Amino acid sequence: MRPRPKRLVVNADDLGYDPEIDRGIFEAHARGMVTSATAMVDTPFAPAALRAAPASLALGLHAVMDPALNRAQAEAELLRQIARFAALRGALPTHLDSHKHHYARPELLEAFAAVAAARGLPVRALDARMRDLLRAHGVRTTDHFLGDADLRPCWTPERLAAALAALEDGTTELMCHPGYAPSHARTSFGVEREVELRALCDARVREALARAGAVLVSFRDLASPDTAP
Repeated sequence: MRPRPKRLVVNADDLGYDPEIDRGIFEAHARGMVTSATAMVDTPFAPAALRAAPASLALGLHAVMDPALNRAQAEAELLRQIARFAALRGALPTHLDSHKHHYARPELLEAFAAVAAARGLPVRALDARMRDLLRAHGVRTTDHFLGDADLRPCWTPERLAAALAALEDGTTELMCHPGYAPSHARTSFGVEREVELRALCDARVREALARAGAVLVSFRDLASPDTAP
């Protein structure tokens, strides 16, 4: 069986969270490896961020969900946030994930799967359990996932280069949190974003990607046969 090509989606979380985070995400796309981002829609900074995001950046929804919601409530809330995203961006999101991975909870994941299947939207899968459930609903997702929000920061140039050297065949999503220290948002993940921004723009990381024989893609590319469920 012919091996599938190595493809890498580099997704920056938290667009719209803070103007300085937004500035870093746009820089990581313009100068670095970021191909996709996911945006919050209910912050004071969301309208400007979604308007400013370049068309070349595949922009998805970073849904902020109460983990206590039941499935019906979660579906309704997700549909509301998708509608707000479309109103701000002028288009549907290219993909879905959630802030703090609350959607990994079984009832919320079922809601995400149902909404995504109906709208034809890919969803981030953190592990094999999520991947299998999403694909059983006909939802597109990547074959592999890299990223750990508990690491502060997750990506240094050395750690990122090592991860790229070990990429598996198929399509991998690499979650990252580039940015500058927030000016408004209250978050413990602040200056670490600048470390990730530098790593994503480091020439050595690009060289590691080339040595691995991998190509950068975005969530828009999940419609191709390489990642069909």
